[in-house]
Amino acid sequence: MATEETRESLLKAATKVFAEKGFSGSRVDEIARRARVNKAMIYYHFGPKQKLYQAVLLRLFSAVREEMERIAAGEADAQRRLAALYAGLAAMFEREPALPRIMLREFLAGGRNMEIDAARALYRVFDLVRGTLERGRKEGVFRPAHPLLVHMNMAGTLLLYHITGPFRARMMAAIAPAFEELTPEAVLAYLGDVITRTLATNGVADAHRS
Repeated sequence: MATEETRESLLKAATKVFAEKGFSGSRVDEIARRARVNKAMIYYHFGPKQKLYQAVLLRLFSAVREEMERIAAGEADAQRRLAALYAGLAAMFEREPALPRIMLREFLAGGRNMEIDAARALYRVFDLVRGTLERGRKEGVFRPAHPLLVHMNMAGTLLLYHITGPFRARMMAAIAPAFEELTPEAVLAYLGDVITRTLATNGVADAHRS
């Protein structure tokens, strides 16, 4: 296996293991086994487990930052931009199920295993939201609202929706078989309502208008 292929294989395997077991519960032996390489390759490419974990965090969070920056740059309207940012985040959660799990683990751990570069990449998402809200407020399309509360409401909804999927599939079928499962489209529609009915100054504007 070529050097870059080995590194890529290790990152993919490590991402899955860290998402499943967290930093403390993950073992380099298992990561190497899943990557189908010798354990020594981890130390060769990344060093100790902590450095491999940082590489995984930076890879995940940098991808989110780049996608959110791309979305923000492509939409000038504040309402549409805000809706698009969270739709983009939802799409990334769908494509990379390890992302919300690792994010939640770091939130619960108080970020003690996260170094500053990864934290900066993740913070950039909030910064884009904050800038969008401020722009909308200055333009008169958004009411004043604390950006952190908005972000916790919107991103937190997406995070819990994806994290609790397996729980809902298992437990709700047993205790509430008639429960109507939420679709990703329904979640995004709800977030759109939050924007148009709670944040928008007119309370009825369509955040998804073309």
